[in-house]
Amino acid sequence: MDVPRTADPVFVVVNGSAADDAALGWATEHARLTDAPLEVHRSGRDLFPAAVRAGVLVVGQVAGAPGGPPRLVRWLVERAPCDVVVVRGPAFAVRGGYHRVTALVTGARDDDVVLRRAARLAARRGARLRVLRAAPPLPVRADDPTWPLAHADEVLRGVPHTSVLARMHPHEAIARYADTDVLVTPEAGPVVRTALHHARCPVLVVRRTPVDVVDTPAALVGANA
Repeated sequence: MDVPRTADPVFVVVNGSAADDAALGWATEHARLTDAPLEVHRSGRDLFPAAVRAGVLVVGQVAGAPGGPPRLVRWLVERAPCDVVVVRGPAFAVRGGYHRVTALVTGARDDDVVLRRAARLAARRGARLRVLRAAPPLPVRADDPTWPLAHADEVLRGVPHTSVLARMHPHEAIARYADTDVLVTPEAGPVVRTALHHARCPVLVVRRTPVDVVDTPAALVGANA
């Protein structure tokens, strides 16, 4: 007898780009791991109203494309009413070959939800959890660069994890610690923009609070630019 699924659906958005297959593969595996239904949607005016039902929205991005993330990816990351996974990077990472999930913390209020989402994802994938803090060396600092990691230890008490303080800029840290299958970031700020330009793996952008649901602009209907 089949057990009814209760998890929110995994939405995968296809738009005719070269990254569709990778996004569909990642979303299919995530739906299996979370015992959630999978829905395939084309980018269009009805996407966002439907996405209020989604637990996570998955879209592909061709890494290294000129100009950074395409308009559709930027729009979804900024406006989707749920978490967004941008699938990018080599097939080894997309398939989970490193068996590691990395939470990128900044010392902001979003760290808690980033850490909890990363820990849950790592548990579901049977992966190791790493907390990464990028803090470039400065002549004078007004903050304690180690504090976000100490806070992470409190949030993750009882959860196995490793912590890394990278004395470098975020884009350098993302490149240096590229041995990960998923990079988990907050929903806003320069860190997520850096991740979408430099990460060599899928990026999970965590939505802390709901956003207004609006129709996809006409310029993005079916767009992959």
